[in-house]
Amino acid sequence: MDKNSKIRISFNLFDIIIILIVIALVAGFAVYQTRSSSSGGASGTKTVQYQVEITGLTEGTGDMIREGDPIVDKVKKNGMGTVVSSEFYPMTKQVVDLETGNTLYSEVPGQYSALITIEAVCSDSGTALTTDGGFVVRAGEDASIIGPGYSGGGFVVNVMRGEGDE
Repeated sequence: MDKNSKIRISFNLFDIIIILIVIALVAGFAVYQTRSSSSGGASGTKTVQYQVEITGLTEGTGDMIREGDPIVDKVKKNGMGTVVSSEFYPMTKQVVDLETGNTLYSEVPGQYSALITIEAVCSDSGTALTTDGGFVVRAGEDASIIGPGYSGGGFVVNVMRGEGDE
């Protein structure tokens, strides 16, 4: 009976490969969880102001843009912040003078531009500022916005991080 009561475990090549794959998956998951929790703790939130210039507006749109308006991303429908201030002015377009080759800026009749300063709470991951709605705040970023009664497209032209955060 001693010979029958012994349990012998033997592994073949297929069993060893499966065990190694399971160990690698567990180790990869542990490393991923450790990285995501440490980077999440390191990123802080801060209030950031940024300016978006939208073009192609009509004459009455300037009166609709008011301080405190919530701004939403036109494409993803996520919040981008609230309006702090706005400046409304005639739209200019870059044209080339064919005689001299100089670049000139001429006004477009009936079209206006607006420089809107938006304030938002952003998370700073060290590589990017991201609003709660997921909009990446970066100079040159394409911005399609919707406000109460107006919408437009343009670009982020300036990012102001706040005092001491240059």
